[in-house]
Amino acid sequence: MNNYRILKNGEKAQELETAMEIIIKTKCPTKWIVEDLETGQRYRANGNKEIGKMFTPIDNNNK
Repeated sequence: MNNYRILKNGEKAQELETAMEIIIKTKCPTKWIVEDLETGQRYRANGNKEIGKMFTPIDNNNK
């Protein structure tokens, strides 16, 4: 069964049946930003290694 998410730009992104890991290895974590293309929410890596605490939400009003 193919499930899709509609992104903010109108594209469709296929949703997988199971979650997967996306890993970024870096010596400078605070230079990285990830963006949810479905919701538009942005997060900045903060250097914390604990799962669930690695990213700080960015206020979308200050892009």
